[in-house]
Amino acid sequence: MEDLLNDDINFKQNANEIVPGAYCLADKFKVVLFKITRSGTWKPPLMSETVEAANTSPDKRATKRPRTFKSGPAQGEPPALDFSTMEPRKQQVMTTFLAYRNTLDAHYDQRERVIKCSRDITALSKKMVFSLLRITQDSPEKVFKDVEFKHNQVLELFSKMSKEMQGSNAMKYNRQATPGIQEYIEAVGLWRFLQHNELITKKQVLESLTIESDGKATPLVSVTDEDYLLGISDLPGEVNRYCINSIGKGDRDAVSKCLAFLQMLKEGVSLVLSVRKYNNLEKKVPVLNSSLEKIEKAFYSMTIRECEMKNIDPAIINTSGIAVECNMDTS
Repeated sequence: MEDLLNDDINFKQNANEIVPGAYCLADKFKVVLFKITRSGTWKPPLMSETVEAANTSPDKRATKRPRTFKSGPAQGEPPALDFSTMEPRKQQVMTTFLAYRNTLDAHYDQRERVIKCSRDITALSKKMVFSLLRITQDSPEKVFKDVEFKHNQVLELFSKMSKEMQGSNAMKYNRQATPGIQEYIEAVGLWRFLQHNELITKKQVLESLTIESDGKATPLVSVTDEDYLLGISDLPGEVNRYCINSIGKGDRDAVSKCLAFLQMLKEGVSLVLSVRKYNNLEKKVPVLNSSLEKIEKAFYSMTIRECEMKNIDPAIINTSGIAVECNMDTS
């Protein structure tokens, strides 16, 4: 039995050289095995004996080092590595992985800058839409002037984002930039519809995102076909809101204009989907159909109401109104 204990202790020491602290728990049972072999009877050890054996173990696990660095080139950054004490092969590995780390850090920083610009563009584009929907309450000149001011701010954000999307980065970070681009297309599309009663084209979108630099027209960002389609497919909701506001004002011509625009848009979207499949575009078709159905019902109701009112003599309406007032007075 003593030989087995010696073999176990030797095995424990060899294992601790590979994995420090791997056999720390074995020391807690050493006292028990020793008493069994010496006296032949088992006696439960005292808690103080097991704790003392574990604390006095030479292979006790070291205290965990904190993850914060007390010294370094900057706060929160690891100190510079000393390659002079490393082997050549290890120096090569560390240099390679440091280069990978710097490349990934630069990529994530650039990606976050694009995301931030896209969020700011989305917020300003929504403000453009809210300003345009107030056209039924304020004068068109005042509304368009406010929208022009916000549009210039959006172009400044696009100019800032274009610095991060040069060359191959234009497609590399397109997924992070596309929400802002789509919201911008929706805003300028509604602006174009209210001004000229037509659907904005992709060429016109690119022209609005082009600046003059050294006598040359330079596009700020690239707009893909999918970005354009998804941007204009968000127009039905805003056109529907404009139509509801126009109904409250009794503007039948505006309702008719909205109806013709959405019918044309639905026809174009259906034609695109028959040629090529866009999953995100198909998800927006139910919203387009719902908006078109609401405007059709509103337009038909206005038309029927006008036809009914034409056949009623205004004198009868006035007489009935006087009769109602007389009955209220007598009561």
